[in-house]
Amino acid sequence: MLLQENQIFLDIELSNRDDVLDLISSKAQELGVIQDKETLVQDLISRENKYSTAFQEGIAIPHAKSETVNKAALFFIKMNQKIDWNSPDQFKVRFIFAILVPTEEAGTRHLQILSALAGNLMEEDFQESLSTIETKEDVMNLLKSVEKEVV
Repeated sequence: MLLQENQIFLDIELSNRDDVLDLISSKAQELGVIQDKETLVQDLISRENKYSTAFQEGIAIPHAKSETVNKAALFFIKMNQKIDWNSPDQFKVRFIFAILVPTEEAGTRHLQILSALAGNLMEEDFQESLSTIETKEDVMNLLKSVEKEVV
């Protein structure tokens, strides 16, 4: 599974994008998803510097195709409040879906995950469901459709 309960973080209090990317990297290393936190932080920031991953107001999809990633994984973070994501559109972000993929799966798995997630995020029902998330189980249920499309 791409997303497991220990990869879901709710009601997080951080002040900016880089702190979120650092949290994702720290948790990914703790869980054995990656080998090196600093490499992932740099890969995520490098991707953000090319073009912001703020998908729309309220939502960001940071992603990395990296040598340090051991296995494809999805992380979900719900912030207590919207934060600045350094987006050219000035989007503020509250919901973060982080995609981590090994370099060798960059052309396949990465695109499958990103496509499935973006497709769901464009649906109004899915967006409305985000605002009602209270528990990790809520997140798991919401993202079941993404998991099915990627398997």
